[in-house]
Amino acid sequence: MRYYRYWAKANSTRLGPNNFPVRAWGYSNESQADAERLALERADMKISELAQRPSAQEAYGYGLDALPEQLIEELSLNEQVVAIITRNNYGSLVLNAGNVLFADIDRPEPSLGFWGSLKTMFGSKPNDSPNIPAVDPVLLEQIHNLCEENPDFGLRLYKTKAGYRAAITHTEFEPGSNEANQLLERLGSDKLYIQLCERQSCFRARLTPKPWRIRMSAPPTRFPFQTPRHQQWFEDWVVKYEKASEDYSICIAVGEFGNPRIADSVELVIKVHDLYCCGDSTQLA
Repeated sequence: MRYYRYWAKANSTRLGPNNFPVRAWGYSNESQADAERLALERADMKISELAQRPSAQEAYGYGLDALPEQLIEELSLNEQVVAIITRNNYGSLVLNAGNVLFADIDRPEPSLGFWGSLKTMFGSKPNDSPNIPAVDPVLLEQIHNLCEENPDFGLRLYKTKAGYRAAITHTEFEPGSNEANQLLERLGSDKLYIQLCERQSCFRARLTPKPWRIRMSAPPTRFPFQTPRHQQWFEDWVVKYEKASEDYSICIAVGEFGNPRIADSVELVIKVHDLYCCGDSTQLA
């Protein structure tokens, strides 16, 4: 799992071909000063590359092997970090699991039609189960096929706002491995999610709502914060965001399939995921 405790951005000490400085990320697990030093080095390296290849992209994400997200918590088992919780650039908490495979499975939401939309506007809900939603039959068949192919295979399925989320419970997986990527593809994860898991060497699962789904604006500033005032603005936003999130869940547990035994190394991560995501509310965000 690739992650860094400290992040910084810096301008190059020289101007680029367009007579403007180039900015680059720096990162470190040692100190903020070390991240700032690396940011400056990487910005100057990018200037040198631009001089040789003027068509090269701007340095915002140049060569990064992790996302510049605020580290909130580390989850450890037997003195080893197995997952981390970060806050992404639009303010949601995200679980980054080193070896617990989460599959993000988007499905188009069914059209309610005119009368269904009208009822929803006035407080009525569509005629589906308020507790356990029906599962997409194509996905259900795929899960049953996986269980039949491997008697040890275990999966926990959740309904999300935009589709489904699956957690593989019987064993760990190496992010970016052929086995993990093939399984993600079979379950219906899109290529961008698969590439992100490989790039960061972890599997990601959002733990809190997207702000626009709970009628919140985006954060007024982003991590890493330029000044203490920027940080305070962000923290004030987080207080309002957390309050607005209380009436929503991220997903509803649909059921468990295949092998019921959960691997010891997986259990902690699943418990933390469910604690954050599976609230009492059936409003998904």
